[in-house]
Amino acid sequence: MVARPHAPRSGSRTFGALVTAATLTMGLVVGLPAAGLATPADSSDAAAQKAADEIQAARDRANAAADAAFAAESALDSLSIEVANTEIELADLEARAGSLQTGVEEVAVQRFVSGGGGGIPLLSGLDGPSAQAQADVLIEIVSDTSQSTLDEYDALSKELADKRRSLERAKDQQAQAIKDHEAAQAKALAEVERLKKIEAQRLKDEKVRKILEAARIKAQAEALAKAGNVSGSIVNTGAGNTGKRRSGAAGFFDNGVYVDGSIICPVAGSAGFGDTWGAPRSGGRRHQGVDMMSDMGTPLVAVVSGRLSLWSNGGIAGLAVHLRGNNGNTYFYAHLSAYEGGERYVEQGDIIGYVGDTGNADGNPHLHFEIRPGGGSPVNPYPSVRPAC
Repeated sequence: MVARPHAPRSGSRTFGALVTAATLTMGLVVGLPAAGLATPADSSDAAAQKAADEIQAARDRANAAADAAFAAESALDSLSIEVANTEIELADLEARAGSLQTGVEEVAVQRFVSGGGGGIPLLSGLDGPSAQAQADVLIEIVSDTSQSTLDEYDALSKELADKRRSLERAKDQQAQAIKDHEAAQAKALAEVERLKKIEAQRLKDEKVRKILEAARIKAQAEALAKAGNVSGSIVNTGAGNTGKRRSGAAGFFDNGVYVDGSIICPVAGSAGFGDTWGAPRSGGRRHQGVDMMSDMGTPLVAVVSGRLSLWSNGGIAGLAVHLRGNNGNTYFYAHLSAYEGGERYVEQGDIIGYVGDTGNADGNPHLHFEIRPGGGSPVNPYPSVRPAC
């Protein structure tokens, strides 16, 4: 097993059950008391509602901050792509200019030797009107060709200067985007930490948990109503779930939105996330999942019951897992810091790994999560994850 930073080493089902009970049912990992919060022992309805409101407000702030951080990442990636493309275009222009350079030099020499365009020395001294007429035609052709070469070189030189200025502007914008991304990421991590402390204090009250769960169910119902009626057959019945947390239907709606009502939140702890589907990514890619920012080492759980396989990619995904759900869907988790256990059958809610920054997420701990209906192409997971978390 890979060493797991900031996470207790235990692969036992007892540990998994304890953490699942403490994190899934209550939505927390380990938290610090938050100064100035009302005593959770005050279980009146008004106090519970106030505590639930504070938690939801903190979640909204964390989500908004995470969304801004990932938007800054997309802006940075777009500028990085622009810089790379501009550098390629500049190299192409420089190569074309180099190939024209020889021709320009030959024209310059030719005009110097001919005394500035008064004829071509090799054709002087020709006798007879017919021979001289042929020479005049040849001189005109050579002059036209020479001027065309000079005009092309002049235009290319101007284009080169413009492209160099464009590259300089893009690099300046890229440098600023790096600073913006770092600032937005720091703010998002701070909001997630703030949320973690508030949840750790407030979620001790069962009334608060019930209020939040009722709000979650209401939000899911509103999301489904907004999406429209299911078009065609439902591809996911949730029949393979144990019923320990959720067991629902899923499918594509009239507007093309896919909602998976059978999953639980993949991050068993405080997290911030936004809708980053389709956002630009390095290398010209488009984002095909939802990024969920959380502390390094936060437990990740199986969103449904199914077969777990481990997958490692040192380039983009880093440590990753595929979960082939009993419902027919495949779920993909990336950037893990470590696995929990090996390839096996897992129940919904079992711990399968921990949040990390492996792959191309260095310094930005988060979970990249995908939903692939029927094991096919990814769909936007945000409409499914939002009500589940």
